[in-house]
Amino acid sequence: MGKIAVIGAGPAGMAATVQLVRSGHDVQVFEHGKVGGTLWNAGIVENYPGFPGGITGRHLARLMEEHFLGYIDNIIVSSVESIEKTDTGFSILGKDFDGVILCTGTTAKKAGFPGEEELEKARHLWYGITFMDHWQGAKEAAIIGGGEASMDMALSLVEAGMKVTMIHRSEPRGIQSLLETALNDDNITWHESNVKEGRMHGNKAILALDNFELPFDLVIVAVGREAIMPKFEGFDLDSSPTGFFIAGDAIRGGLGQTAIAVGDGVEMAMKMDRFLRTKS
Repeated sequence: MGKIAVIGAGPAGMAATVQLVRSGHDVQVFEHGKVGGTLWNAGIVENYPGFPGGITGRHLARLMEEHFLGYIDNIIVSSVESIEKTDTGFSILGKDFDGVILCTGTTAKKAGFPGEEELEKARHLWYGITFMDHWQGAKEAAIIGGGEASMDMALSLVEAGMKVTMIHRSEPRGIQSLLETALNDDNITWHESNVKEGRMHGNKAILALDNFELPFDLVIVAVGREAIMPKFEGFDLDSSPTGFFIAGDAIRGGLGQTAIAVGDGVEMAMKMDRFLRTKS
């Protein structure tokens, strides 16, 4: 059996880990953030089989985490900046592996308005709702973005007792059921506008829009995501070596579906198992 590195513990990484351990391999997981990844941002997941009526992303993330932790001894809490190809396999943070499954997912893009960093340093601006438990007492929230992810997060904040203002530059877009729910929620207000500037005033984040300013307890930026990729030493993605696989949003981009990520993780784990058995 082989020694495998799984980088990232979102749905793809968790699924890959469980499958690999079941196949008898020694698995080391690297995760610098929160187990579950961007699934924590999802308001309601309605297309994951087995949960009639849907399930909140937070609840599903907890269930997956509990399942996943039953299969591993420890997680190395560190970001992986580089992966080196060696004569016998791969080297990560000084440890040797026979194979690697990269499940690093995506990171949020910046909105790019003046004052964005000031609000972030003041801990009034975030790029997801993974750590929503930290925002006790917040009542008025702004979400910058009009896509599916922004609406999903808006509904989660409403469920947590907040009133949400959606600030979007173009027509809101997303799957019909989610769009209708968000547009018809009395606790969600919509403004088609640009954010000109952000600044702190007392304990409020002030956003200057096209024609007026609004104060908020909390600002979430949801204007898109991009894949997280470490540095590759001795190889590149155009000529990936045997024993190296990518699963989930890191390769799927904007699809961002839990069911796809889980399927990817299982598929790549099965390919890894086949590769190692053939190698043996």
